[in-house]
Amino acid sequence: MSTSSTETQKKTFKADSPFTFACNDLLPCFTQCCRDVNIYLTPYDVLRLRRALKMSSSAFLSGHTRHFLSKRTNIPVVQLEMDPDTLYCKFVTDTGCQVYADRPWACRMFPLDLTGTPGELGLIAGPERCLGLTEAASATVGEWLEGQGVGPYEEMEQVFHGVMPSSFNPGRGLPPSLGKLLFLAYDLDRFRNMLKDQNLLNLYEMDGQVLQKALADEEALLRLAFVYIRTQIEELSSLV
Repeated sequence: MSTSSTETQKKTFKADSPFTFACNDLLPCFTQCCRDVNIYLTPYDVLRLRRALKMSSSAFLSGHTRHFLSKRTNIPVVQLEMDPDTLYCKFVTDTGCQVYADRPWACRMFPLDLTGTPGELGLIAGPERCLGLTEAASATVGEWLEGQGVGPYEEMEQVFHGVMPSSFNPGRGLPPSLGKLLFLAYDLDRFRNMLKDQNLLNLYEMDGQVLQKALADEEALLRLAFVYIRTQIEELSSLV
């Protein structure tokens, strides 16, 4: 008995679940998953991509993304912009992804995605769309994700989620001013320039060693931006 596409995509996985999948350029569907899709970027995605492209964060955001505040929640939404003529990701060619080593978290996860339940993943494409699911290579989901380099992306996203105070109610959303503050995590060059302001450094009593590490290491800079954003949100939340 064959399994329908709907049944396949409802299937859920945990880290120890067996997972049969392999992608290669001999499959007829190669790069089709990179066409006409919404790829939502995290702050760490933006850091990795614009560094790989040797671009400033502002130039990357303006040249390669659509970004706005969600109308309902005022949470920043940053999407990778597709080519308007072909609808393909601009970084994809016939030979594959040109930024593969620094590809976004969502691309690393495909054809899996988060379900919203901790520790659970689901399929976002069935074997009729993604023939990689019919290949022989097999591992557990945890082993496969480790091989995809998902760990640092997941860790950074958990830290980003931690900038919101415990009192935050997603159903109510944020004031626009706080949503704009969250966007600072995506534009690290702007945050780096802010750190040149001695008044700001004095006000938040930023540790000199932490500051120097952040200025020399972009992952540390992103973590410092998260700390600054959380501090600002806590202060501003008491005023709005």
